[in-house]
Amino acid sequence: MSVVAAPDRGTAEGDRGGSGHSAGHVLVVFESGRRGAAALRAGAELAEAGRELSVVTLAPQAKPLRCCGGGGAGPYNCAVRAQADEELGEARDLLGARLKPAMLTVLVGHPDPPLVAWVGEHAFDIVLVPSRRLALRGGRGFSG
Repeated sequence: MSVVAAPDRGTAEGDRGGSGHSAGHVLVVFESGRRGAAALRAGAELAEAGRELSVVTLAPQAKPLRCCGGGGAGPYNCAVRAQADEELGEARDLLGARLKPAMLTVLVGHPDPPLVAWVGEHAFDIVLVPSRRLALRGGRGFSG
């Protein structure tokens, strides 16, 4: 799991001192698999400590083809959105009944969802994303 953004907006303790701000808003960018589950667990721990939790899945969309009358990008885009919806359901199931996120969202975009702009619009304090390993030639993970 990687922390993408953690702007300096004061500490949770400082915010409790009557400033009217919440302890912070955490976003987890979720995807199926071990790494997505690890990011979600980290977000859940922060939520249990008093932060507001939101979860987003991404649905990058292909641009419609002008030249082809049949099929085109439509079926692909529908399948990608359906998978993102399923991932959001998986995240909800992993969180269980004890923890209700403030927001569960599928972010759609052509060709990529506008995640950075969306994060800015919602003023998240911390963004957690599934980690990626650096791969060298031959697919071996980077160590060191």
